[in-house]
Amino acid sequence: MPLLLLTMSAVLQAAQVKDIRVGEQSGSTRLVFELDSSAEHRMFPLSNPDRIVLDISNSNISQQVVNSLSALSSDALLRVRYAKRDTGMRFVLDLSKKVKAKSSVLAASGDYGPRIMVELEYGAKKSEIAVVKSLASISDEKRDVVVVIDPGHGGKDPGALGQYKVREKDIVLSIGRELAKRLNAIQGIKAVMTRSTDEYLQLRDRSRIAREANADLLISIHADAFTKASARGASVWALSLSGKTSEMGRWLAQQEQATDLVGGISLDDKDQLLAEVLLDMSMNSTIQMSLDIGSKVLREMKTVAVLHKSSVQQAGFVVLKSPDIPSILIETGFVSNKTEAKNLSSGTYRRKLAASIATGVEEFFENNPPDGTYIAWRKQQKGGYTYTVSKGDTLSEIARKNGVSLDSLRSANTLRNDVIWVGQKLSIPAG
Repeated sequence: MPLLLLTMSAVLQAAQVKDIRVGEQSGSTRLVFELDSSAEHRMFPLSNPDRIVLDISNSNISQQVVNSLSALSSDALLRVRYAKRDTGMRFVLDLSKKVKAKSSVLAASGDYGPRIMVELEYGAKKSEIAVVKSLASISDEKRDVVVVIDPGHGGKDPGALGQYKVREKDIVLSIGRELAKRLNAIQGIKAVMTRSTDEYLQLRDRSRIAREANADLLISIHADAFTKASARGASVWALSLSGKTSEMGRWLAQQEQATDLVGGISLDDKDQLLAEVLLDMSMNSTIQMSLDIGSKVLREMKTVAVLHKSSVQQAGFVVLKSPDIPSILIETGFVSNKTEAKNLSSGTYRRKLAASIATGVEEFFENNPPDGTYIAWRKQQKGGYTYTVSKGDTLSEIARKNGVSLDSLRSANTLRNDVIWVGQKLSIPAG
């Protein structure tokens, strides 16, 4: 019993990574991992490619940090990735050049909690700081929200074949192009296509394109086929680590257990490709974000298409990769169904479907813009939007994250003190 109590206590006292700040000097980059309580860490280098691994024991990561990791970079730092490791967190610093790395612990001071500082040295130092970036205050960059659109199949892989000689690879490419066109017309959103022509891409190439683009969202587009011509309806999928919510989910899970899905894409079975794409979707804390985005998209698709299921579907898989991008997979309909094959053969229908998907994506990011994006900056300038208090939030942190002063935040919400509660809605004034 004492051992059990000790274990439970350790879990309850897990440190949270609240923020990551990056300071860049000529010849060095400094990363500061801010925690809400002390935690042990270890750091080691890896090569081919060059990267630094930082393990923080008995810890977790805030959603705010997860949503904004793609904004961090410097002359030597390409990106920061993360994964859950045992009871702690692993951060991987992908590098663009050779560095000498060292870490140190900074004690809590003033408004800051305990911190782990990682220094990357790669040249002569200068005293002045050239660039300072923070996940909590990076809005000055005003970058675009990046949405990577992945039309499935292509080239020698036609995908599902249906009524009216419809080929899946042609349908999804057409919808993908239209979706990219509509997203690019929205100020603050940039669409990137994994393929814009009839070419075959392996799964690792699709993933590489998304990661190199620092994607905020990956949308994989497909079409279904089934042995029964009566099967119909569009659907939206997100990944599940703990179970499945449909017959197709159970089938996919069985396929994953029986087949090595890491070695490449099989051209023999379309649904195995679906399983492989789902395997590469973001896991852990990004799954909830994927579900939220999927719900917005599904609601808009309902105005155009018949739905196979009225909610976002999930399938359970063994965790094979370290995820870093929120992802949804859209099944646009069943090409084996005569009515839906006719619809998907229509350019007008495909444009309407793409427009509905774009509307759902735009609505989500308007309400949940990643830090450092133009949309987040615009909302801060306008003010008047609401912030929902999450576990671990403090009023001062909320003010800092949203680029407003603590006094103006108190005033906008007529707060007499700084006491807030989870689920509380706060009005954010103009920044």
